[in-house]
Amino acid sequence: MSDNAMGQSSTFRKWIPLITLTILGFTFNTTEYIPIGLLTDIGSDFGLSESQAGMIITVYAWVVMIASLPLMMLFAKMEFKKLLILIVGLFVLSHIASSVAIGFNSLMGSRIGVALCHAIFWSITPPLAVKIAPDGKKSLGLAMIIGATSTAMVVGLPLGRVIGLYVGWRVTFAVIGVLSTNRMRKHCHLWR
Repeated sequence: MSDNAMGQSSTFRKWIPLITLTILGFTFNTTEYIPIGLLTDIGSDFGLSESQAGMIITVYAWVVMIASLPLMMLFAKMEFKKLLILIVGLFVLSHIASSVAIGFNSLMGSRIGVALCHAIFWSITPPLAVKIAPDGKKSLGLAMIIGATSTAMVVGLPLGRVIGLYVGWRVTFAVIGVLSTNRMRKHCHLWR
């Protein structure tokens, strides 16, 4: 392999943790928005109206709002890499639980688990993006994370709705969990 190719490989390798974090940001925000597109199906499955099913969105938002600061303070001294792996692990388990929920209350419980992960993730992600961005690219690292949020609304939500329409809302949650597991498993060894 030539020196130039090795240099390009090394440069790309430096971006992988930030790219992974950006994909996780997209995934975390997609899962926040996804119930909006699935409310009719969720309500129908559990014999609820859309407004009753919509409580999973309201409670999710309340949990994120109330839990963000206390959880950030509780985990402030934990190493970012370990905390991120812990968060993604709970995120995945909560999505699996959502996909097999036997009732609306169990779905609500699993969504609360996702909301707790969301609260911690977005408390640590902006500084982590700046920390792991390659030298001289700190602002770009932050911009990538912010771009993931917008992309989740215009790509993630419709994509999740399409999956829900064709194979069911439960599969949508399962897919999010599986993709998150795969992303972290493949790249967590590259974090600084």
